[in-house]
Amino acid sequence: MDAPGAGKEPGDGGRRRLTLDTLAVAVVALIAVGLAGAMLADEWIHPGDLWRDAYHDRNSHMLNGMRFALALKTADPGLFLARLYSMQVWGPLHALALGVVLLFGGLDHRLGIVPSLAGWVVTVTFAGVIARRLFADPTQGRFAGALAAVWTAASPAFRLLGSDVMLEGMGAGLSALAIWAYLRARERDQDPARWRWLGVVLTALFFHKANYWGLAAASLALAAILEPPTRLLTLAREARAGVTGVSWRRLLTDPWLIAAAGGAGLVAWVMVRGPTGFVVFGHAVSLYPPETPVTVVYALVFARLALAWRRHRPALRERLGVAGRGLFYWHLLPVAVSFLVPKRLTAFLWFVGPGNQGIGAPHDPLSGASIYWQAYSEGFSPAPWLAVLALVLGAVSLVRLRAYPRGALAVFVFAGLSILGVILHPQHQGRFLASWIFSIWICAGAGGAVLLGWLPGSRTRAAGAALAAGALLCACVIEPVRPAAFTAAIRSTTGPSDLDFVRPYLPALAGSRRVGVAATLGGTQLFAWTLQEHCRCRMDIDTLGPDPGASREQVRDAALAEIAQSGAERWVLVDAPAYPVDHAGLDYRRTIGVVDAMRAQRLYSPRTAYPICSQGAVATLYVRTD
Repeated sequence: MDAPGAGKEPGDGGRRRLTLDTLAVAVVALIAVGLAGAMLADEWIHPGDLWRDAYHDRNSHMLNGMRFALALKTADPGLFLARLYSMQVWGPLHALALGVVLLFGGLDHRLGIVPSLAGWVVTVTFAGVIARRLFADPTQGRFAGALAAVWTAASPAFRLLGSDVMLEGMGAGLSALAIWAYLRARERDQDPARWRWLGVVLTALFFHKANYWGLAAASLALAAILEPPTRLLTLAREARAGVTGVSWRRLLTDPWLIAAAGGAGLVAWVMVRGPTGFVVFGHAVSLYPPETPVTVVYALVFARLALAWRRHRPALRERLGVAGRGLFYWHLLPVAVSFLVPKRLTAFLWFVGPGNQGIGAPHDPLSGASIYWQAYSEGFSPAPWLAVLALVLGAVSLVRLRAYPRGALAVFVFAGLSILGVILHPQHQGRFLASWIFSIWICAGAGGAVLLGWLPGSRTRAAGAALAAGALLCACVIEPVRPAAFTAAIRSTTGPSDLDFVRPYLPALAGSRRVGVAATLGGTQLFAWTLQEHCRCRMDIDTLGPDPGASREQVRDAALAEIAQSGAERWVLVDAPAYPVDHAGLDYRRTIGVVDAMRAQRLYSPRTAYPICSQGAVATLYVRTD
């Protein structure tokens, strides 16, 4: 993590600067690790506080990580590949990282926050490193890095998300790594190792979560085009020359492309027609949604491009250059190959597209801007006045935009594009700031360093830097955490732990290989991961997920059908009339249909009732009658 100019000054001054910068980075990293350790210790002491809201995504993330841990523990390649294939919407990287943690640390839900904590530490450290790289003057650079690191570490909502079983912590860490790798690569354009490293980081970010990757990749691409500004005109001329040189007749008669065009027409027809199916050799085949046809069309285009690459490889490699080859082989190719997996491309397009709206109010960018301002100023910032100060300093940092080193434009493009992206996206949640908000604090640190540079004399600047950094640290520490921080991080602070729903009857399920859970809470993943954690084995778990729009009778009939097909040895009925399920689109007056079903079926007989007083619920164990 060499500073700007490091390695270019052969004298003692350059080595001394590198040593001091390395020491500063090490200190920041150690402090971040210490804070992360304190957060892990708090989770260890209060293991149930995190697990409120049975429909929170953390339950799914915990289950995915536990499944990978069990697949690795049993050395079952088939199960491992099946888990990889099932990760269609969320990328598998977080689940794999969590699986490795649980494999070596044991199936303990308290370890579920470790991947997020690692991402939080990386974000804090590299926010400071990136800000430092923007300035050749060591005092200004270290001051900018200190401000950025303090702001990042002191963010209440970011700290909460960094100690959760969620994707934001790792997403922010990988995004910061991507910007840092881009800055290093632009410093030495002809160093292939640096471009390969950037490609690896971007690939990891893609397989972590697609929307985080989209913001980072688009920002780096746009920054590369705009810096220098004449690059845009050069690209336009090259594109025009390329289009002019294309043999359109050959393209129009290419059998691969003709087949792909026919497939695309089929996809368009199915989308317009709606649910479509037919019978082949007595088996019903459905084309809606057209996930398989889309993959086939993509595979045809991919095959045609692969043939063209094979034929013109030497010329194309020369045209790509050092940077292009590094990114092509280490990023674009792995991503392109991943879309050959059935349903992967359609899942990606849905997730990053306008169709991913979630449940809530209609799309309103102005309302989104208001939501994000409150989340930023009162949740992610220690105090609203510090939020305003960060924006003011960020604006000041633009004064010397042309004076920053090569590649630095990416930081500012990333911040601006991310702000625009989250506001325009149809789904608005405060936590969507988490993967890129560090770039705002980097800009703020840069703005502070610009102001510092206006002071006369090196000693005056050093004293001013120490006082300002200390004042910011004190201000961040004394400010209390506001409720908006927990709202932005989707962290509930009241009520009993959801783990109470499973603790009473766990001993009664010992030895079971397949268990069913019917709960008025609906089809939450809470029961799946908690039962597997207790079993520490590959227990198959059947859960009933009532349709939000179904009536009580329809819920009962559907549950009866699922129970009749289940091969579970035991079923657990959880009746929780006081538990709020309305935010998941459910209603207890309808989900009680699962209670009716368990009472009406005759395959399992009730054995023991377990009162769950903290939740105002009752769990009943049912055992198969035969």
